[in-house]
Amino acid sequence: MKEENKDQEKHQKDLEKKSEEVKEPNKYTEILSRVIHEGEEIFKIKKRAMFLSAGIAGLEIGFSYVLVCTVFFLLQGSVDDTFIYKLFGLVYPLGFILVILGKSALFTEQTSVLALPVLNGQRSIWELLQIWGIVIIGNVIGGIAFVFFIGSLASKLNVFNEETMVVIGTHVLDHDYWVLLVSAIFAGWLMGLLTWLLNSTTTTLTRIVIITLITGTIGFVGFHHSIVGNIEVFGAFLHSDAITLTDYLMFLLITLMGNGIGGAIVVGLFKYRIFESNHARG
Repeated sequence: MKEENKDQEKHQKDLEKKSEEVKEPNKYTEILSRVIHEGEEIFKIKKRAMFLSAGIAGLEIGFSYVLVCTVFFLLQGSVDDTFIYKLFGLVYPLGFILVILGKSALFTEQTSVLALPVLNGQRSIWELLQIWGIVIIGNVIGGIAFVFFIGSLASKLNVFNEETMVVIGTHVLDHDYWVLLVSAIFAGWLMGLLTWLLNSTTTTLTRIVIITLITGTIGFVGFHHSIVGNIEVFGAFLHSDAITLTDYLMFLLITLMGNGIGGAIVVGLFKYRIFESNHARG
């Protein structure tokens, strides 16, 4: 009798183990399917609506910039600058929470999402480049507009001043080009993973925690995010003769390229290849 019970228990454990082995690939496929569906739905949005959504995202992400500048303005002189830069990780996520939960079009959030329908054969590379271009232009214009709005208002409210804007932008820009590129790749990688992780849950609180952890890491480490960086560097460009238009444009070009590589290739391509390998093996 005892032997029969042991055999039954062993059989039950074997069934549970096999069940788990089946569930994991299905779970992976389910997430991938959600991300591909999300990307396909984005492709269906009219170009004008996409541009307006991207412009709003460029404005909304500016609230991360406001908090970053405010933290620096309040603590400069009383705390070492290096420590202040690390504190940015605590306030950096706000703009991303507003953009992502508000469903505005942010380039770095959509790189891997939009790449997957292309990898899946549903969309062409030309369609991908078109929508990327629309979103990037909208994000950049929205960010530039935000700088003009907040510049004088912040000083009137004694939140931060033009000198703070110059310090922040100079700090972001003050790296060799290869450092900017690699840093932007890591930021794009994290943003691509963020999209993947968000599609694994529908709980708002969990999504906020995930956004905070991922974007907080970008802010803490100092990885270069092209759209927030656009605001930071453009703000410094407006108020400093030491930063030229070429400096600003080169920064924007390099970080956009890096973010795109990190999101579309490191996350989008690799995740899709994992699915293909598993599917072929099955």
